[in-house]
Amino acid sequence: MERWILIGILAISILALFFLVPKNKAREAWMIFLSLQIITWPAGLLAVEWNMIDYPIQLFSFANEFNRSSFTFEFFLFPLTAIMFNLYYPKKIKKTGTFFYYFLFAGFFTCLEVIIERHTELVNYISWHGSYTLITVMVTLFLNHTYYHWFKKGLKGTETNE
Repeated sequence: MERWILIGILAISILALFFLVPKNKAREAWMIFLSLQIITWPAGLLAVEWNMIDYPIQLFSFANEFNRSSFTFEFFLFPLTAIMFNLYYPKKIKKTGTFFYYFLFAGFFTCLEVIIERHTELVNYISWHGSYTLITVMVTLFLNHTYYHWFKKGLKGTETNE
């Protein structure tokens, strides 16, 4: 059952990329996707190696020998969340609105992880808590969005920035 959930998450992620990312924003989506993985890969490895969280069932079980972080969550679902967060970020938003926008996306990801942790064997919190996920996702989205905003400044005059 758990592997079907992982396959479903991957399928939904891929479909969401095709249907929710405008073609003229594909380069930006790839940049967001890859730059987020620079943060999530080492952070996920540290959380697993420090025995804070465990992913006992993986889509690629043989990979557990080398990388015990979650391939599905850290390399697909969270980067997809960041793509949607950045591409649909409101252009004019007040400070309180910014906080709620971050909270909405981080809350979605956190709720999904907590539900999966409670009802499946995909995620086991050892010394981790859902609030840690909420905070780290908000910080990671902030870092990724800051980088994305900086990156877009260099694209002035191109069709992808319009």
